[in-house]
Amino acid sequence: MNNAHELDEQRHALREGALVQAMPELGTLIVTGSDRQTWLNGLVTCDLAPQKPLPAGAKVPPPAGGAYGLNVVKTGKIFAEVWLVIAEDRIYVGALRDRIEALRESFERYLIMEDAELADASGEHAWVFAHGPRAADLSVAGRAAGADAAIVDWTGLGGALFVAPRQAEDAVLAALLQAPGEAGPVLPATSAAWEVLRVENNVPRFGVDFDDQNFPQEASLEERAVSFNKGCYLGQETVFMLQMRGHAKKRLVQLAVEGEGDVPAGAEIALPDGAAVGAVTSQVKDPRGQRVLALGYVKYKHALQGTALRVAGRAAEITRAPAAKP
Repeated sequence: MNNAHELDEQRHALREGALVQAMPELGTLIVTGSDRQTWLNGLVTCDLAPQKPLPAGAKVPPPAGGAYGLNVVKTGKIFAEVWLVIAEDRIYVGALRDRIEALRESFERYLIMEDAELADASGEHAWVFAHGPRAADLSVAGRAAGADAAIVDWTGLGGALFVAPRQAEDAVLAALLQAPGEAGPVLPATSAAWEVLRVENNVPRFGVDFDDQNFPQEASLEERAVSFNKGCYLGQETVFMLQMRGHAKKRLVQLAVEGEGDVPAGAEIALPDGAAVGAVTSQVKDPRGQRVLALGYVKYKHALQGTALRVAGRAAEITRAPAAKP
């Protein structure tokens, strides 16, 4: 199978079925205790209050059973992405392995009188994501194979999260890939194909498109990862005020850049008159024509869909951008 054919197959699965993605880069924290959900809700940007474990044998559409969010520091900047699965007696927190230990230490600083306990179970548990319109359907098969699951669409493509004991990982992956259904194919995601598909679908990556120097609004994650209706959480004041009474100085957007040559990360994004307004963070070849799709930061006032720009001296246009404030 050549790479182009493989990519086309995975693109079709993402649009019509599901892509199943093993996530060895994630570590795991387990939170237990009677106050686990309310305590953890005060440390993440998403709202855990309405979430309940998925009921046994639940059919689609069941409750989510989890969430995608961020842990931000007091200044409102992102410390870590977090994926959460709520089980009957615990909450699983998935985060990049190189953030897990510091995230555990940060969480424990805010554990005072609550009945909650925190343990690093990164060596004992494995994570699997599913992306696409059939992702939610796979929750039953994943749970039957030994995983806890949550229906969480954190990419805008449809999604589900699975966390399982490491010895059950292969069985869970097999069950997801063999799940019955006629709505569309279910395929394993390759890292190379996913890198292309995430840029095509405007899905930023921590450490590449944003990091701990960014506010959620700069990374254009506020709609996906932040609740502006929940109670207090660490860093809420800054994030809330930036949303309601100000704006980020720059926004992450998707751009189409004319021409076939690669655009290097860090390439300058400029106005047609040459004034610099940002820089590229990711880029892939656009399958729809002789151009490149890129993610990059643009100054706030220029971060509007349809804005004409130049990238590394080539004509470009913003193809996706967060909705402007009224």
